This record gives sequence, C-alpha cells and structure tokens, in this order.
Amino acid sequence: MATDDTGAALAADPAAAVDSAAAVRSAAEAEFDALTGRLGIDVPADLKGGVLAGYRGLRDMTVLLRGVDTGHRPGRDPRTGNDEERPGA
Repeated sequence: MATDDTGAALAADPAAAVDSAAAVRSAAEAEFDALTGRLGIDVPADLKGGVLAGYRGLRDMTVLLRGVDTGHRPGRDPRTGNDEERPGA
C-alpha cells in the first residue's frame, strides 16, 4: 500500500505514477514467470498477455478479499454475533 507521502509524490509527478504502474506490472510478470516455470507450465506467447492480465486481476481481488473483515470468528454464532457456543451445537 502507498503511504500518504508516496501518494502525494505520485500526484505531484504523473510520470512517477506511470513508472510505478509499469514496475508493478513487471513485478507481477516476473512473479508469474517464476510460478509457471516452477510448475512446469508453458504459456504460449500469443496467450501470455491475456493470461497475465487475468493473473493480475486475481492477485488484486485476493488482496481485497483478505482485507475484508466479515466479523466471523471461530466459535462465534454468525446469526446473533454472540461469542458463546450456540445452544444444541
């Protein structure tokens, strides 16, 4: 996540935002290449752009989902919010 100082710097210099986005894309591509190489998966060159875009989308969604607090905790009744064990459970 960008700090307030980083966000201000990016807002002041739009070229830095483009460079930052390119760095994120190249980091995601390097990570994707490492993962597919480790798993022995050969992605055809003509399909790599689309597969990589999908991979980046899944990574972004994973970050968002991990940040969501559903309020569910083990041993907690989600219907009532009580931390006590449900009767008859």
